Amino acid sequence: MEADSRPPFRVMLRMEIHPNKRQEFENTWRQVAAGIAREPANRGQTLVRSVEDENVYYVLTDWADEPSFRTFELSDAHVENRRRLQPFRRGGEMVVTETVYEVPPAPEPPRNAAPADPAPGDPDPAPATEPLAFVGLGNMGGGMAHRLLETGHTLTVHNRTAAKAAPLAEAGATVAASPAEAAKGRSVVLLSLADEAAVEEVLFGQVADVLAPGAVVIDTSTVSPAYARECADRLAGRGLRRVEACVVGNPFQAREGKLRVYTSGDEGDIARVGGILDTLGAQVVHLGAPGTAATLKLIFNLLLGAQVASLAEAVAYGVAAGLDRDRLLTSVAESGFSSVVLRFRAELMRKGAYEPAFFRSTLMEKDLRLALGDAAVAGVPLPVLDSVRERFAGVNEAGDGDKDASVLLEHTVHGGCSEAAS
Repeated sequence: MEADSRPPFRVMLRMEIHPNKRQEFENTWRQVAAGIAREPANRGQTLVRSVEDENVYYVLTDWADEPSFRTFELSDAHVENRRRLQPFRRGGEMVVTETVYEVPPAPEPPRNAAPADPAPGDPDPAPATEPLAFVGLGNMGGGMAHRLLETGHTLTVHNRTAAKAAPLAEAGATVAASPAEAAKGRSVVLLSLADEAAVEEVLFGQVADVLAPGAVVIDTSTVSPAYARECADRLAGRGLRRVEACVVGNPFQAREGKLRVYTSGDEGDIARVGGILDTLGAQVVHLGAPGTAATLKLIFNLLLGAQVASLAEAVAYGVAAGLDRDRLLTSVAESGFSSVVLRFRAELMRKGAYEPAFFRSTLMEKDLRLALGDAAVAGVPLPVLDSVRERFAGVNEAGDGDKDASVLLEHTVHGGCSEAAS
């Protein structure tokens, strides 16, 4: 069987074209595509017109890997391509709307071949039919729980706010009255909790005492690296295992199994629950010892907080200088200075769509605080990000902590920096 030759990274864009401009657009796109094809890492493009609306197109662009695309995305050539296509765009956002990771199919075993025996010492993988427990059904936890149900797993769930468990009950999950009830006798339990206090209360206050001997705790909660290491040690002292599984993505990706999952801990423990992790993530990356995944997750959230804060301040300045807010946000999102994260937040800011939150301001401040504390222990001052944390603390104090972190814009335009400048 020949090796699968499909590229590992595909970008999909949605473009709405002015009526009666289709032919001109298609001709210009062919010229743009020819230039992109000369990029060493490009593997070709496909232009597809929607059958529902002839003025809507989808562009699929294949790349050898994600870093190659990100480099091209910031290049002058990409900015020029956007400039050439801009006259044909009617509306919507000419931005990356989805990233698709294609996994080549597994090689077919020879006919009549007996199944391979596991290597000596290999852990027994958790079977797909093994009942699982899931505690914490917020935006991300709820999405992951739905994904597990939809892929055939038997699931018992619990959430502090019982209403959030109702959609999962309708989908076939068993709802438990407490974390202990959900986890009792289970060999695998997943946690998606807001902070260290919640992990302490749920994991060590209820769950750890009722799990099956040798059970694995898959913890997707964002905690400090020091607490992650402490949790692993404390669970090991009880004969239990902890797999640190920090997830990156949004609730939609959680529901579709397209998260990026960064793991740390014992490789044997991770292999045991590898099927579950593969169900949740389009990419699963093992980083090393306990605490390393938590460190990377905090770094990601530092970058997210900095981008949201800088965008809010830039828009506050632009509006004060007389620019149209919507036009400014759209222009930033379409520029070479943008990123997938920045475009997503710019759209939330443009629409004022802060609820339901994709990432609450309270959690943003919490993660920034954890990262700052861990960096201080390492002797690394982060003065810029400390000021960003203070800005989100102000959002929380003003009563908007449950809104998406993008709400920082409203506090920057109507208060904070704007007031300070007046």
